[in-house]
Amino acid sequence: MSAVKQTMAANQQTLSKEEKALQKVETDLGRSTSILRKLNSKLSAIKKKIAGLKNKQGDLKNQITQQKHNLAEQLRSAHVMGKQQQIKLLLNQEDPNKLSRVMKYYDIFNQTRIENVRTLKVAITELSQVEEQLASEKLALTPVVESRAAEQQTLLQSKKKRSVVLASLQKRLKEGGSELKRLQDNEKRLANLLVSIRQAIETIPIAESKNKAFQSLKGKLRWPLKGALHKRFGSARKSGRLDGVLISAREGTTIRSISHGRVVFADWLRGYGLLLIIDHGESYLSLYAFNESLYKDVGDWVEEGESVATVGISGGQQKAGLYFGIRKNGKPVNPTHWCRAVKKGRVG
Repeated sequence: MSAVKQTMAANQQTLSKEEKALQKVETDLGRSTSILRKLNSKLSAIKKKIAGLKNKQGDLKNQITQQKHNLAEQLRSAHVMGKQQQIKLLLNQEDPNKLSRVMKYYDIFNQTRIENVRTLKVAITELSQVEEQLASEKLALTPVVESRAAEQQTLLQSKKKRSVVLASLQKRLKEGGSELKRLQDNEKRLANLLVSIRQAIETIPIAESKNKAFQSLKGKLRWPLKGALHKRFGSARKSGRLDGVLISAREGTTIRSISHGRVVFADWLRGYGLLLIIDHGESYLSLYAFNESLYKDVGDWVEEGESVATVGISGGQQKAGLYFGIRKNGKPVNPTHWCRAVKKGRVG
């Protein structure tokens, strides 16, 4: 992907001081959000394991209590039987058949008592191991909780910093009266990036495996998330017509891949914020912009429905939502023709 990196480097040189600051803070925000997601997942797994160990601990304690009770009953019975030892039982029995049965009962009783003692020992040993595991997991929980709290603080600071940077950027744009040119430049940057990507991947085919060809999925593709279709393909805007769709959704909402493919871009791009692009083969690409965080890196393979990012307000946006586009040979196609039907203005 060296060609893509060169394109990105060229784009970087034209960024203003405020835009570079926005790029850094939004990239940091994305990284913190991704780290926080992993910490939350780890925290959830540890808590789940602790809950399971506590349940096992409770079951073993109940089992030990019951076994102790059973053993106590057997010892009381043994005490009563102890008044006439086995030798006495042998001497006092006149009927050989009855004697045989009594001796068999006596052996079974002793064997049961031995088995109960053995089972009790096993349960006590297992309880000890469970309690050691429990202590270990509780110990592992502490640094994760501390890391999570620290990352949350970092995220909060980054969000405050972004607000300041964004206000400065908007002020400069307003004073310069260059918003239209900026929008046009942003679209040109994306177009150049897509050309670089196409050139970089044209000799690297998508593995067919068990997946259907992208073209055959027209009208059947899943939407990347559930939400209101805020702006449709072709909607008017200052720089011309919208070449994708805007879907309104809460910040942090999971974005999923519309189909099998390979990530060919996962970085910040002016005007689009944290942008993810997936190659689906047959010269088809899907684009996901304004993200809060990216879960995938360049080269990663993804399946249909796999989590790839979260909804954000990166790229200088004021309201959370997803820019979603589909390209064929670099040219925009209408996502509503490719994805499942829009119902009452909502997708997904």
